[in-house]
Amino acid sequence: MDINEYISSGIIEMYVMGLCSPEEKAELELLRPQHPQLDATIAQFEKSFENNLLQTATAQPDAATDEKIMQALQNLQAPAPVINIISNPTKIIKTNWLRPVAAAAILLLGISGIYNYTLYKKMQVQQLALAEPKKDTSLPAADYAVMKNPAITPVAMYGVAPYTLCRCTMYWDKKTGKAYIMIHHLIPSPEDKKYQLWAMVNNKPVNVGMVHDEIRDRFIELANVPEGATAFAVTLENTSPTEGQTFLYGKI
Repeated sequence: MDINEYISSGIIEMYVMGLCSPEEKAELELLRPQHPQLDATIAQFEKSFENNLLQTATAQPDAATDEKIMQALQNLQAPAPVINIISNPTKIIKTNWLRPVAAAAILLLGISGIYNYTLYKKMQVQQLALAEPKKDTSLPAADYAVMKNPAITPVAMYGVAPYTLCRCTMYWDKKTGKAYIMIHHLIPSPEDKKYQLWAMVNNKPVNVGMVHDEIRDRFIELANVPEGATAFAVTLENTSPTEGQTFLYGKI
């Protein structure tokens, strides 16, 4: 597996944000201790993601808001007119204290609103970041055995434009000539077509077999993978294989 290509596929970002499938998560967690570069990249993105959350959560009011607040404070320094209410010729009531008190109350109310909004956004971001789909992450024991076997070669299969979102993982047992494919993101094949696996040997495609894409969340086993294969491809074919439209491609 080309670990650099695997890292640049976007799987790390999806893993950290809890958006990858259970199979992708299990695969990454098995590969992580085997590749220090992968482990370091995950740790780096986790730190960057946490910092972005903190920056978003503690966002300060913009310059325009700051200017309005300062203007309100400056206005408080100007002497307020005295309003005399004469209800009795001998008694005069001065109410010039009302304006600063009211203005201060409004200012505190505005600051409280900004604080509450910031706190709300912080909680919103954290809830989104911590939310994970409640799915069954269990895989058959035989599939885990394939993924953990160091003698079996992993091959990351990436989508070919315009199907760049498609992905699947393949493991090739060179000793037995078997291939194990697990579909992550692949458009369901129409009734009159099927996916076909090809092995590239000496830059020539060799038909390996049909991929029954109705099987999901576990490995699909194919036999008779030729020796000397340097890459693999998955195409969508009619009833008979004709090297049709390519959906997936992966180098060893």
